[in-house]
Amino acid sequence: MAFAAGLGLQPMNERHPELERFAASIVSRLGFRVDQHNQDPVDQVLRRCLERTGCASVDAYIARFQEAAFAQDELREIALELTVPETYFFRHPEQFRALVEAALPQRIKARQADRRLNVLSAGCATGEEAYSLAALMASVPELEGWDIGLWGVDINPLLLQRARLARYSQWSLRAASDRQRSSFFRAEGDAYVLRAEIGSAVRFESRNLLDDDPQFWLPDFFDVIFCRNVMIYFSASAVRALAERLTRSLAPGGFLFLGPSETLRGISQAFHLRHTQGAFYYQRRLPHEQVEEPALLPPAGQPLRPPPATPQPDSEPAWASDITRASARIAALADRSRRQSSDDHAQCKPSPQPVESERSTEHLEGVRDLLRHERFEDALRLIGSLPREVGTDPDALLLEALVLANRNELSGAEQKCQELLARDELRPGAHYLLAFCHERRGDYLSAAEHDQTAIYLDPAFAMPHLHLGLLAARLGDLPTARRELAEALPLLAREDASRILLFGGGFDRGALIRLCQTQLDRCGGER
Repeated sequence: MAFAAGLGLQPMNERHPELERFAASIVSRLGFRVDQHNQDPVDQVLRRCLERTGCASVDAYIARFQEAAFAQDELREIALELTVPETYFFRHPEQFRALVEAALPQRIKARQADRRLNVLSAGCATGEEAYSLAALMASVPELEGWDIGLWGVDINPLLLQRARLARYSQWSLRAASDRQRSSFFRAEGDAYVLRAEIGSAVRFESRNLLDDDPQFWLPDFFDVIFCRNVMIYFSASAVRALAERLTRSLAPGGFLFLGPSETLRGISQAFHLRHTQGAFYYQRRLPHEQVEEPALLPPAGQPLRPPPATPQPDSEPAWASDITRASARIAALADRSRRQSSDDHAQCKPSPQPVESERSTEHLEGVRDLLRHERFEDALRLIGSLPREVGTDPDALLLEALVLANRNELSGAEQKCQELLARDELRPGAHYLLAFCHERRGDYLSAAEHDQTAIYLDPAFAMPHLHLGLLAARLGDLPTARRELAEALPLLAREDASRILLFGGGFDRGALIRLCQTQLDRCGGER
């Protein structure tokens, strides 16, 4: 499922107050994001809505949304105009390989007693993804005789009508192998018709993924959910609501597949990140594995994964803001620790010294300053002086791991990274540090794995691209080296200074760029 180009929730231009009110009504019900890049298409949709319904103004149109039947019909019409199907059979084949070779064997084992699996294709558009799932599951011998429930849901009823026809052009099968074409389809002129036993396996339903229907979203019901290329187009609040709904409906140990450009970073800690067959995907934690959910989502209206952009001279870099927020969070933890200690010693005279939160903030700023001047032993002493609760916070653990890595104390750095990832598996900085440590130990395969994970979690993070490129060049994999070094070069040019300080290994921006360009030239890359 894909949406009209440029959808991304941003404050609408104040010169278009009617369009802004219309967009707000869409966002509140459909979760779509709208910004200045697609004001014209949305404005055209608004005009057609007014003409179709005979409403004299936007306010009159929005007021009619109080009528349930009107709202339902209009939302479907709006969805028809704003959603654009972009899918084909066996799209992103590495994810389907991971499903068949890694996810399904685990779910088969977990469901052996009742011999039933439930699978959902959310945002299924014209049905190619749902039918791909049906075809692959029909090919798994271990599932013979099992009761397979497979649903395809989409808000666009017109697309679902096309899905039920199960009739596709050759373009829809462009990623299918000859064996898959002959096994799952029969040719009728220029079209390919899905075999009846595959087509009948999927139940299609028109649903808004943001609507709460307890009879459909049953707790712990689905074993596998594909929800690809949906979240990236939603507002932050809509993403949060959808992620919570999918989590509740997915069985513990069940699997969630997102689009390759989507992650749960900053959205949910209810999942383990998995990486097999070249695909990243998620497995819901078991009840005893649950961790505390941090409040990490960006403010409403801010893109979840914004494209890298050159920082403006008068603006604060995003990474610097992240560090500031991390400092504030650690300071708050320290302050809570101080207050708890104060409650335990209520009769004691207050100390005239600065409160713990103030000292902790100063310590963290001091750690960064000591890192800048490569005074690693002093930095460790400062970290060691933090209260225990603060010292085990993920942000403090990352700083300590950085200091240890710079001291070449690889075992200690790895231990701190593992402690951090036990709390939050979706930390790209921790994965990059592990890549660095494993490469130093000569474990190149594991190093590349952690680099790839860091890149998946934050594609704008320059250092794992650079490190993976250097590693590939050392191993003689020149195509990968050229690709990653070419990716790293522009990212280094606009990387925040704070992140270069933390992860640059003592090199400044210019030195890293020169290193990257020199290695790219040696690998035969283009300038």
